[in-house]
Amino acid sequence: MLDIRSNMDTPGPFQNVFLQECDTMNLLVVQMMKTLEELNLGFQGEMTMSKDMETLMSELASNVVPEIWRQKPYDFPSLRPLGSWLSNLRQRIDQLQDWTLNPLEIPRVTWISGLFNPQRFLTAVLQTAAQVQMLELDKLMVSTLVLKREVEDIETSARDGAYIHGLHLEGARFDVQAGQLQPCKPKEMSFQMPVLQVKAVPASTAGGSNTFYCPVYKTQQRGPTFVFTANLRSKQPAAKWVLAGKSMNKEFRRLLFLTCI
Repeated sequence: MLDIRSNMDTPGPFQNVFLQECDTMNLLVVQMMKTLEELNLGFQGEMTMSKDMETLMSELASNVVPEIWRQKPYDFPSLRPLGSWLSNLRQRIDQLQDWTLNPLEIPRVTWISGLFNPQRFLTAVLQTAAQVQMLELDKLMVSTLVLKREVEDIETSARDGAYIHGLHLEGARFDVQAGQLQPCKPKEMSFQMPVLQVKAVPASTAGGSNTFYCPVYKTQQRGPTFVFTANLRSKQPAAKWVLAGKSMNKEFRRLLFLTCI
């Protein structure tokens, strides 16, 4: 991290986001290694088993993500079992590792679900636009545009804002060709969204009569996991989707949907 920072004269908003993400990931990985090494020493009789070590042992044996790995400063809310959580962590590390190869550029399409703090990334979108357009930050808001392309179809970064992926719809589906929300198909528990373009627009011009402001959460546990509001086109009144309990989830696990709904 010191080498990466030394090669940057003045990190931009997006660079600061990924630097902070790398710092948080390093803290988490060090904490995981430290606690596992201590537990191993306890098994070998070289350390006295503490209450925290016993709790960690019990959580690992139960396929539960240890609380000590999810608490602050990592702030890693998740409803996944341990195996899926570790796989997700590996993917997060891979995204950050790829970024460190060319830290002056952001990924062509950012896997926003793989960020500890996705709000920082969206704030960077606003900050970049405010600097370019010489506007006040509080007069801008994030606007979303659903593209008809998948991640592999994106060859260059967005000229305006950024491309993101990793969102799922619950309680509705998005007709990509028609460009609007539609009711779910029979037995369809969720819908994977294609690539979205997030950009900053003046707050006074955002929205419209055919727009539903969809809340985006990190997990199905809503409230404290709220990220931002995505504007999606819809011919149906917003009340229809509110009553359907629809939300966009940044973390998806099919069995969890089946047991929670």
